[in-house]
Amino acid sequence: MSHRPPPARPLGPDAEGQWVRRWMSPEWTQAADEWVSRRLAEHGRRICGVPVTYRARFWSVVRCYPTVEGLVWFKENNPGHRFESALVAGLARLAPYDVIVPLAVDRERRWLLTDDQGTTLTHADVADQRIRCIVVRALARLQCAVLGRLDATEYPGIVELAPQTAGERVRAVAEAWAPLQFDPDLLKRAARAADVLDRRTAGLSCVVPLDLELNDVYPANIFADRSTGVLRPRFFDFGNALWAHPFVSFHGFLDSIAEWTRAPLSRRDHAELLTTYLTVWRDHLDADPDVLHADLTATEPLTNVHRLTSWHRLLPHADPLELRTRADIPHKYLTGIAALAS
Repeated sequence: MSHRPPPARPLGPDAEGQWVRRWMSPEWTQAADEWVSRRLAEHGRRICGVPVTYRARFWSVVRCYPTVEGLVWFKENNPGHRFESALVAGLARLAPYDVIVPLAVDRERRWLLTDDQGTTLTHADVADQRIRCIVVRALARLQCAVLGRLDATEYPGIVELAPQTAGERVRAVAEAWAPLQFDPDLLKRAARAADVLDRRTAGLSCVVPLDLELNDVYPANIFADRSTGVLRPRFFDFGNALWAHPFVSFHGFLDSIAEWTRAPLSRRDHAELLTTYLTVWRDHLDADPDVLHADLTATEPLTNVHRLTSWHRLLPHADPLELRTRADIPHKYLTGIAALAS
């Protein structure tokens, strides 16, 4: 068990924006440290070293504290993702072995405190088909465990996005983002892609209802718990979550596999992952596997729409510097959507 915080990550291009400046200020740091100290004392613990602000970006800050019992991690979100701390608590109540379990939560201040959970998935893990199957099976189990048991109204700020409204959302976002000086041709192609989304989502069944879509099932957001000798994924980082079709989470993880391995999945591996994932859903819902398969295929083009929607939540809380210096991120998502038009 590590007792020393990792070195702070370098600040990004938004370092002079309002949020990073706030989170690096002595006033904010003192308030966070005092809260963490009080919450730890409630568990009979105390800070025993020098805390480190590990990462500060305009969407969130993460600070690490050493204790005798091991490291603890503190997080505050940008108001656009204000629901995360409460959502973590809700998920931990329903599926404590599949997600991080908080030590403390302050919903109003968007504060979250958790114990260190060890290492996340490595590149070698992501390249291992056996481990990939373990992850998608665990993802499906988590989604089925919480299906219908969360109330979206308890998490203010979480956006609802039905698949059939994805095209409409893309049109609205493209229009709203014209002031960001994106290439007008890109915005036009995104509008044409919205028509493609309309067609591809029109035939979706209602077998799987709208529910929690994690929207960031990324290897670096999955702890690799091997304490029992068998890998058990433990998911975290839910600030990008939407209230939408849960199947999109699966596609997001497959995208990350291609990104980390720098190669597309083989047809055989893709088919095995799809079958592994859908088997859990089929057993939970007692549903027609052909319908589930068709729905999973139809939701594939929604990944970048969901990422874009999550990013859009941050815009009202961003200053001009933050918008300008981080414009490459929404540009990437919009480019992915526009590719549907071809």
